[in-house]
Formats: sequence, structure tokens, C-alpha cells
Amino acid sequence: MSDTEAIVQDPVTGLFGFRLEMGRDHEGIRMQARRSGFTTAKAAKTEYGRLCRQRDAQHPKPRLSDSVQTVCEGWVLSREQELEPNTVYGYRWLFSLIYPYVGGVRAERLSARMVERAYRELEGCGYSRTTLRTLNLVLAKAFEEQVGRTLGAPNPRESDKERPVWSLDEARRFGDHVADDRLYPLWRLLLVTGLRRGELCGLRCGDLEPLQGTLTVRRQLVVEDPGSRVRVKPPKSHNGVRTLVLDPGTLELLGPLAAGPASRYVFAGRWGQPIRPDNLTDRFNQLASAANVRPIGPHQIRHLIASTLLDAGYGVHEVAERLGHDPATLMRYYTRVSAARRLQATDRIAELMTGSKSHQGRRGTGLAAPRALS
Repeated sequence: MSDTEAIVQDPVTGLFGFRLEMGRDHEGIRMQARRSGFTTAKAAKTEYGRLCRQRDAQHPKPRLSDSVQTVCEGWVLSREQELEPNTVYGYRWLFSLIYPYVGGVRAERLSARMVERAYRELEGCGYSRTTLRTLNLVLAKAFEEQVGRTLGAPNPRESDKERPVWSLDEARRFGDHVADDRLYPLWRLLLVTGLRRGELCGLRCGDLEPLQGTLTVRRQLVVEDPGSRVRVKPPKSHNGVRTLVLDPGTLELLGPLAAGPASRYVFAGRWGQPIRPDNLTDRFNQLASAANVRPIGPHQIRHLIASTLLDAGYGVHEVAERLGHDPATLMRYYTRVSAARRLQATDRIAELMTGSKSHQGRRGTGLAAPRALS
């Protein structure tokens, strides 16, 4: 089969891919290489040719005598053409965490105990369990696809620590403090919409419709590699493309900024270039410290908005739509139960199940008698 015949295009996505016979392994089991997600046929042919040369050299798979680092780097290289650059960068960064512990160990000798010990060491260095869970997922996938081994290391459990989130009082203090800042319209938009930092940086004048009072999120800016290149990408998921209704105060602030060519960015630096997402985080934390609130990054505003709206009685799908998230993801990662709501739920279920009513609320809590949300 020629290279041209091997490359096929997905009629739905328009992306290119191929399937290549890689021969049989030492046990006689048939092996295939499947690759997809190439934006051009030329890119698919380049990867197809590389795999053909690898197959013809009779090295279809890394050897078990190779080091863990060799196996991991080979896996990333084999996937590089079909992954986004920032994803490749993320995989390499994750693997770099574990190399100091097991990078030099031969693949055939790597044990679940070694991997678990490395995870404990990394957690002791301050890395979160979320990071370690992602590392474990990627490491297991690399070994399974490259050398056919199952590591068997248990996935690090989810953190039992509550995610740090501002209180409403902290959010108001921050808003008051930045009222005279040059980027106050950006901070105001963040506080009322919970946009991701890349979405804020990627807003263009054409995304704002002053007459309708809406703002459409169509793109994000992403820092994608160690060279700190910034790339324009679609939002994080298909739910990320959304239109938000803005309150009059925020709309009035954004109006003058959006009065320009549709291709111009709404929020720009002093030289007219769009603000970098990493610089936005640094500036946010500087202002937070100056306002005497916790400098825990702009992303936690999304958690605060989700919990506040749900506490106010808004539905899960309404909140998920505003934040550009899947409802299931929203409930798992973006909500927290306040002490007040916990007490209200306690009294309400007692009232419903026993028929007794509490008209005075709880002493010392400042709560009114619980009522059902409409």
C-alpha cells in the first residue's frame, strides 16, 4: 500500500490518520500502529514514514532493557504529531518529575513499589495529589503502549484538603482595591463571569455586543512550551464556546475598550500586545496581596461563583453554562458546601421527615428558618 492510500481523512472532523501493520511481537501477536488527529495529510505522511522506517529497522517496540526515561520519551515522540503542543509539553513535564527517582531503572525491573515510593517523595516535595494522579495515568499508558507492561501501582487518592477559595468578603475587598487599577475592567469581568485566564486574554472587540449586552467566548490564549510561546486556541471544551449576558455596570466599563477593530484584543499591555495568561496570574496575586486577601490565583474565582450561585438556588445546568463547563465536572471540582447551607439542609430534612417546623432558626448562626428553594 502506498503512503497516499494509507492516509485517510475523517469525514466528520476533517482530520487525517492511518493504520499501519507493525509485524508481530516475540510471542507472534499481531501489532498495529494507529494514529489520528493530524490537521494535514502531509503531517500524517511524515509520521507514517517514520513508523515505516522504525518497523523496517525491526525495532517496532522499545526493549524491556531500555530505561524508564527512554520508554517515556519514546512514547511522547510517537504521539507528538497528533497531540497539541501544550499537551506534549505537559506530558514531558510530568515525566520529568519522576525521572530523578526511577528514570534510570530498566523497564523490566520497574515495580509498583518503586512508583509508589516516588509518588510519596513527590508529595513530600509539595506536588498535589491531582498532579500525581495525572502522572500515574500518563505513565501507565506509556508503559502499556510501548512495552505492553501493566505497572500495577495504585492511583494516588484524591486530596482530602479543601480547595482554597475566597469568601465573598475577600472578593469584594479585592474589587474595591483594584477600582483604580488600569486593568479594572478585566478584574470586574473576572469577578462577575469567572472566565478562565486564557479566555480573558483572548477576548477581542468583536466578541462584545453592546446593544444586546452580551459577550461571546470564542477562543483562549495558551502558553504552550518552555519557550513561552503564546498560542491562540479554541476554548478548553465544546462547552467553553458560550455567550454571556453582562450586567449594566460591567457593560459600561467594557464599552470604550471594545470600540475598535473586531480583531483587536480587548485587554492589552502597554505596547498593544495581548496580555499573557501567566502575567495575568502574577499581576492578580500581586494585587491580592496588596488588598490583604489570599493570593491564590484567578482560577479560584470560578469555584467561588459556582458555589455562590448554587447556594442561591440556581440550577446546575445554569451555572455550568455560565462557566463553560460540563455539569458533571462542575459538581465534582467546582463546588463546596458552606457551613450555613449544611445547617439549613439539616433543619430542612428534619422538618420534611418529621413534620416539625423550626420558626426561630439556629441560635448564634444568624440563619433564618430554612425554606425550600424554588
